[in-house]
Amino acid sequence: MTDLIQFLFDFAFAQGFGIAQISKDEEYRSLADKTRNLIIINTNWKNKAELPFIIGHEIGHLMESDVGLSYYCGNALTSKERHADLYSLNLIFDYATRQYDCFNEPSAFMQAYGIPVRMYDDVVKLFRKHNDLLF
Repeated sequence: MTDLIQFLFDFAFAQGFGIAQISKDEEYRSLADKTRNLIIINTNWKNKAELPFIIGHEIGHLMESDVGLSYYCGNALTSKERHADLYSLNLIFDYATRQYDCFNEPSAFMQAYGIPVRMYDDVVKLFRKHNDLLF
């Protein structure tokens, strides 16, 4: 997980985004502040395995040019949140394939990379698309 987080931080820095790591209550949500091109990550989040996904999610908000503050809410209630979720999923999947991590099953990938359960259908679609490109 440390290598993935470093990859995500390096990616964010390459885009001109800053990152602040804070340790708040485990319910305190991470956020992206487009006015400052800044991602604020609560390293004490209740589900530590989800931290890389959250970082990717917040990067997604800044890459999509979402205005103002965007808080990680843990579900995709709006199209803005859904797009940030998909951005994170694709960024992490690209990282995994560059590492030559091979997963035969979407749920194994999700568990290894802290992808939330709500993303299962999207992971299945991503696996199918990737397999179609290989064969």
